[in-house]
Amino acid sequence: MTVVEASGDDVPALAVMQARARGGTADEWADRIHRTRQGERTLVITAKVSGEPVGYANVAFLPAHPVDRAPAGYYLTGVTVDPVWRRRGIGKLLTRRRMDWVWERDPVVRCFVSARNRASLDLHRGLGFKRVAAGASFQGVEFTGGEGLLLRADAPRS
Repeated sequence: MTVVEASGDDVPALAVMQARARGGTADEWADRIHRTRQGERTLVITAKVSGEPVGYANVAFLPAHPVDRAPAGYYLTGVTVDPVWRRRGIGKLLTRRRMDWVWERDPVVRCFVSARNRASLDLHRGLGFKRVAAGASFQGVEFTGGEGLLLRADAPRS
């Protein structure tokens, strides 16, 4: 398996994967993924097996959001692994790679997660994320069940 920055050629397969996992159409997801790839302080990476994408993840710098008091900073903004390839450490590898990318730019990486998403919470806690706050939304994203958690991980001290 390799993890590389996603190219424009990867976008159609990533969009299909995302539509299957999260709903919506592949065209809608392709547009979102293309926009994210073109962002100034963003990264889209993909995990590939035999050259075929089996997962992907994003990170983006988001401005402060005064309504829900989420601070400005780099946020992990999504990770998707094809169902056939889940439970093999791909999500962890993609998350770790994004954390390292952020830490080359900033000493803090953040994410927000639904309080009901046990798999995501376990993944992030296992990588050193700590709870900062709980709320109905962060960065304008509302959560199923009404509660989300804002998490952060600090770069290791050298």
